[in-house]
Amino acid sequence: MASSNQQIHIFEAANGELELQVALDNDTVWLAQDQLCELFGRERSVITKHINNVFREGELERDSVCAKFARTGSDGKTYQTQHYNLDVIISVGYRVKSPRGVQFRQWATHTLKQHLVEGYALNQRRLQERGIEFEQAVALLTQTLSNQQLVNAEGAAVLSVISDYARSWSLLQGYDEQSLSELPNKQSDMQVLHLDDVLAAIGQLKQTLIAKGEATALFGNLRGDGLASAIATIEQGFGDELFYPNIASRAAHLLYFVIKNHPLSDGNKRSGSFLFLWYLRINQHLLAKPVEKLINDNTLVALALLVAESLPDQKELMIRLVEHFILLQADS
Repeated sequence: MASSNQQIHIFEAANGELELQVALDNDTVWLAQDQLCELFGRERSVITKHINNVFREGELERDSVCAKFARTGSDGKTYQTQHYNLDVIISVGYRVKSPRGVQFRQWATHTLKQHLVEGYALNQRRLQERGIEFEQAVALLTQTLSNQQLVNAEGAAVLSVISDYARSWSLLQGYDEQSLSELPNKQSDMQVLHLDDVLAAIGQLKQTLIAKGEATALFGNLRGDGLASAIATIEQGFGDELFYPNIASRAAHLLYFVIKNHPLSDGNKRSGSFLFLWYLRINQHLLAKPVEKLINDNTLVALALLVAESLPDQKELMIRLVEHFILLQADS
């Protein structure tokens, strides 16, 4: 694989700028494992453990984030050395517990804020037309990472979700309006949400978690009529027109209502996340890809955390954020 090596300023460390020889290829940065050790100030065994966990937990796919580049060793010979791209660097950075790791996370959050703000400035007209409030996304990112003290894989997942959302919308600048495919406003053959079906699904989840020792008898018990009210709201309409007329909107609102309204005595985030996937799966015929290809475990955890930390006036932002990951079948 062809590449070019050059000095690049990675981030501002407390003792000055850290510069590394990095490989630049396919619009991303690549570091070898010894460079990751230098970047985060940890031993090779620690970095190896974090990299293996990134792949073992399904956060990233090895084939898409690893590549071999030619490097000259201390003996003057050239060797093909395994390198990891920026996605791995960020994921490891959110797992490493070291002073350098803390500095890296601060830098990553600051850089993402700049990306969001600059993307908003460049695309202000189009973004305003779509009502996308990136200032809220920046505030939500900072609030969630800070309040949850996420210096682990969950923190990397939260950062990834916001970054992916911001990147997708900033790409609008490079496309002609006519080339953008719109989500279908209305879908037919959607499964109706019934309270009994929802309660049965929660009951199955409860039994599974109790068997694993991960829940008690309190899990999933109704607290008032909040769940029935949420379902009724999603099913509302006027005449033959539903207020939430497609699966993306309905599933996003289901996740939001269960997590934010706390209709259960215990396990609202887990139940909301479970019902979100459950409802998507029973409407698989209306989705462009299998549910597992749209929402992985890390993304779902990040979305649940972001919903839980969001403010009431950020509801529309959260709905858009969740809908962003749900690709619908095109109108036939």
